[in-house]
Amino acid sequence: MEHPFLPEDKLTEKAQQLVEQAVILAGGNPPDARHLLLALIRSAKPLVLSAFPSQNIEALEEAIAAELDNPASPFAISYESVIELAMRIAKREKHPQTDVAHILKAIAVLGGWISREEIFPESPLMYKIGSNVTEQARQGRIPKVVGRDREIELLMEVLCRPINPYAVLVGMEGVGRRAVVQGVAQRIADGSAPQPLRNRLLVMLPQLFDHPDFMGKLIEEATQQNAILYLEPFETFLSAPAPQIETLRMEFLSALIARRVPIIGAVSSLQGLRRHINRAPDLLKRFQPIEVCPLSADETLVVLQQLANLFKEQQQLEFPDETLQKIIEVADEHIQHRPFPDKAILLMDHVAGRARANNLQKVEPRLVWETAGIVTGLPIGEGEVSMLESLRNLESFLKERVMGQDEAIETLVRVFSLKIRRLDLRPERPNGVFLFAGPTGVGKTETARALAEFFFGSRDKMLRLDMNQFYEAHTVARLLGAEFGYIGFDMGAPLLDFVAENPFCVVLLDEMEKAHREVHKVFLQIFDDGYITDAQGRRVSFADSVIIMTSNLQPEKEVGFLKEHPTLEDWRKAFAEHFAPEFINRVDAICVFHPLSRDTVRHIVRERLLKQILEVYRKRGIELTVSDEAIEWLVERGFNEHYGARELERVVERNLLLLLAPHVPTMVDAVGGKPQEFTVVVEDDQLALK
Repeated sequence: MEHPFLPEDKLTEKAQQLVEQAVILAGGNPPDARHLLLALIRSAKPLVLSAFPSQNIEALEEAIAAELDNPASPFAISYESVIELAMRIAKREKHPQTDVAHILKAIAVLGGWISREEIFPESPLMYKIGSNVTEQARQGRIPKVVGRDREIELLMEVLCRPINPYAVLVGMEGVGRRAVVQGVAQRIADGSAPQPLRNRLLVMLPQLFDHPDFMGKLIEEATQQNAILYLEPFETFLSAPAPQIETLRMEFLSALIARRVPIIGAVSSLQGLRRHINRAPDLLKRFQPIEVCPLSADETLVVLQQLANLFKEQQQLEFPDETLQKIIEVADEHIQHRPFPDKAILLMDHVAGRARANNLQKVEPRLVWETAGIVTGLPIGEGEVSMLESLRNLESFLKERVMGQDEAIETLVRVFSLKIRRLDLRPERPNGVFLFAGPTGVGKTETARALAEFFFGSRDKMLRLDMNQFYEAHTVARLLGAEFGYIGFDMGAPLLDFVAENPFCVVLLDEMEKAHREVHKVFLQIFDDGYITDAQGRRVSFADSVIIMTSNLQPEKEVGFLKEHPTLEDWRKAFAEHFAPEFINRVDAICVFHPLSRDTVRHIVRERLLKQILEVYRKRGIELTVSDEAIEWLVERGFNEHYGARELERVVERNLLLLLAPHVPTMVDAVGGKPQEFTVVVEDDQLALK
């Protein structure tokens, strides 16, 4: 029986059956508290007896039945009021759905048999902002932690210390630091934890507020309830935005330590932890670092199998083992900036959402590829086949966008194809570190922009940094961000912020030779390790990005000889004057862009600029013809060996577009009108219209 007033997704099956019985008692109308209580007495009498042991249930049943015909009955409390309160009680008790016991409690509160304070006592502050992980484990609401026995045992050892029961979990975000804490809570809940931890509350605080009264109350509650505190935002907690706040936070930490309240924190790197220790050594040296490494693929598979069981039970969504294996495989190959198990869980969650949105009950491996293409932005929607097809099309796309540089483009695509398919020996490194060499205006920046557009889905997936602005040693701070206490501390680092938010991207470092050697050292670490740690300890991975450096150096100027076509070795000698040998050795490929020939410039005018112009003006009702003489006139004035094609665009804009502008009608006038025909010619050594 279905009724529009039954919130079936919020009620357990037993609660739904109870409401249906009440509806029958109400003659098919919305029931109230009387019908619900009568249905409870008749279908769940033991529950009612346990709730009200002193009550005569038979007499109560007769009294309620007699009240059904009394419209002024004090028990005629609306169905909505009962269910709303029952749902609040269920939520407070941390139940995902409302059961018959919650409905009974709601009726008892609304009927005045028990006080609201019995149901909603004043809860400790730390429960209002945090969660009791021990109770969650006791209720079976946390999946069994896999592959973390060593870390869990070590953490419990630290928490049992009588003098310094303070630990800090060290590992990149997503590696499973919270899972280690949950593993300790599970040991406490099932009674297998060491004696000093038995029956202890483990409370996770996901946020903190910088107020003395607030912190004082937390200290008192943690002490009184013998709690273990997990300060999840520990790295943020240590990175105070102002000296006054840092002092307040250190006082809070000091008070907890003075009362021997066990504390667990988490940071992303030892390097970041050491930086914080230097500011408060007396406190932070008490914390024992415990490294949390990524899970293996096999261990991650066990985690996914547990989640699959959960999804099947709660969402009626089936993940066969072959689909879970495909999730592991795709995440391992195409998501490098996150660790296991995080990246596999992320992908599985996206796949589950896509399956539910499309009303699927069984998730096939095909759906994993489709979802991975959306998550990463890479062209892998149909698996490796679509990746290979895109790589084949990439070369022709780049050659069409950047003319006259076939050799450089072929080198780029060849190396990029190897990297993006994870066929190289160091998949944790970036998806290619390239050095584009050649004069200005020949297509280096345009090639980088076209790569971002074609392969990563948007020109916005490219960040360009002018390395002229990093010619001094102290400008390293602009790359890594400023440390605590320095100006710009809270402004972040544009490069690292961009890559953290857009891991699948192109980073263009323009005129790299102009940057200081200290800046080169920063990028050397990125090229070699695939990640960098900023001034505040945040680890940012470049494993899924492409790094392209440009240089305007010329071999003939740098090494003292003239050649019409310098060899790659000539370019390496030129770069050796500005870059350390280890820096050049980390470059995957040097792509040489040659000066544009007159024929290439002519081709650019005909095939790119004029095609674009003709299409724009055709929409405005103008059919335009450009004579060969006019094209040669543009080429003659736009060709420049030193500035490449940049001067060409300016010449076309100043001479051709300004000539046409007075004759262009509005879009409204152009619709339905007869097209105007113009021919661009050369008269008296100037462009003219006929």
